[in-house]
Amino acid sequence: MTTNSFQDNKVSVARYIVSLIENLPIDFVPVFQGGVIMKMIDEVGESKKLNYIVPNHEQALAMMVDGYARLKGFGVGMATSGPGAVNLATGIACSYYDSIPCLYITGQVGMFHVKGDRKIRQRGFQETDVVNLLRPITKFTEMLTKPEDARYVFEKAIYLATSGRPGPVVIDLPYNVQREMINPKTLRGYIPPEVDYISGNDVNSAAKEVIQKLRRAKKPLILLGGGARLSNMGEKIIKFLKKNDLPFVSTWSAADICSFDLEMYLGNLGKSGSLGAVKSAQECDLLLCLGTRFTTKTIINEKKFAEQAEVISVDIDLAELEEGLILPNVKINADLKEFIPALIENDGDEGFISLDWKKQILGLKCENVFPMKINNSDTFVDPFKFVKELFQEAPDDAIFFTDTGANLSWVMQGHKVKNGQRLISSWGNSPMGYSLPASIGAYFADKSRPVYALIGDGGLQMNIQELQTLVGNNINLKLFIFNNQCLGNIIHGARKEFNGRAHGNDASTGYTVPDFIKISHAYGLKTEMIDNDSGLTKKIQSILKTKGALVVDININPAQHHDEINL
Repeated sequence: MTTNSFQDNKVSVARYIVSLIENLPIDFVPVFQGGVIMKMIDEVGESKKLNYIVPNHEQALAMMVDGYARLKGFGVGMATSGPGAVNLATGIACSYYDSIPCLYITGQVGMFHVKGDRKIRQRGFQETDVVNLLRPITKFTEMLTKPEDARYVFEKAIYLATSGRPGPVVIDLPYNVQREMINPKTLRGYIPPEVDYISGNDVNSAAKEVIQKLRRAKKPLILLGGGARLSNMGEKIIKFLKKNDLPFVSTWSAADICSFDLEMYLGNLGKSGSLGAVKSAQECDLLLCLGTRFTTKTIINEKKFAEQAEVISVDIDLAELEEGLILPNVKINADLKEFIPALIENDGDEGFISLDWKKQILGLKCENVFPMKINNSDTFVDPFKFVKELFQEAPDDAIFFTDTGANLSWVMQGHKVKNGQRLISSWGNSPMGYSLPASIGAYFADKSRPVYALIGDGGLQMNIQELQTLVGNNINLKLFIFNNQCLGNIIHGARKEFNGRAHGNDASTGYTVPDFIKISHAYGLKTEMIDNDSGLTKKIQSILKTKGALVVDININPAQHHDEINL
């Protein structure tokens, strides 16, 4: 980090840290005010390099940072102590489980009021032990107690956020420390440790062995996970797969790594994935996993997953290789940024797969790609048909943020991503209400691309206050509400589990839904209502051409559910 611009002049810790943020590859910082963060926010406001936005809830703020970082590569946000910092936790967890690099700065009471090791519950007003609260969902969380450690702590935080397996970090900043004056030229820096995963010749040797195994296999299959995209190796991986005609599948977090129409791509694994993809994993004799975290959303039955295959997994996180749901036969603890170039370097002209396996793969791709039926309806909108039409009509550079629950499953089963489109959600944490604030963050990351938020009626009510953020900042965003008047992802499962009962899931059992059209009008937003499938394509085309923010209420049958694949 450069400190030369300050020369020998002393500056406040707050000004110094903001100057370091100015050197990051960002220009947007969501902030929310509070008594012990106002000094930091004042410095952000006075910055000539940073823009800020004020959401209407700290939870939404963290999700905006997360959405911004997924497009930009890094994100920064600020909130005050106590309830402000606590409210950030859900959004921070989104970044942690999906390995998204972010920095959060939380204000803290002055050092005199920090309780420290005292047994009292609280010493300062709105004091909360942020470090211990957030440590389980961050790569690094530390209270900056000494002004002279400002550079060291900041550089360590940024290094840990962006190195190895990325993730969020938090600097808890007491108010009196923010105001302390320091000379930046005298501050010590942070020296990163050596990497703890294989590299160099070891990576090359591992890649060579993988190439040999691929050639010996009769039915090889590649599984791409979120690491394939986070490593920025997606294009090289797809080029390698296309060159060798290798079939491949993906987890949800890599669903947009290529066009769905790519010949040898079979779609997503998992209960709410593509039937062809699931069958291919059961038929293959070698499964090469690149940047894949084995989760319950990917693995339908861990005892039967790829039961005929030798499983090779390449991951930067050793813990995922040694303690995941699936224990690979071959574990390669390496960074895909090194492994993929080595794989390509060791690739020759010899082919990998037989014509019989290719024929079988193409048959699986054509046969029952998605395990649901699309039915026209005069009284409701079929969500699968809507999703298919929306992705088809949207531009090639469109960015889709989907939420959680039934709408997530409908999107993941119904979409056919075009090359260049992005499909994003909080895959690991998957909180209700994520897609609206996250899509706002994405809008500020790249205003040249259209952004669409897809959400359920339940999810929207979790962060409905951010409709004001759309209005107040004149954000060009389309919000699609899959309104089935119930918590659709749970209600059907609950009825199966509890003899037809589903408490807390619909109006008859305590969960109610407001009139979103009226609410949107109250915020000053334009609206559209889609009641049924009639003229659906033209309706979508008209909506996508509408300028400015637009809320679209989609009438979904409460009895509609998504099909699940079982083994």
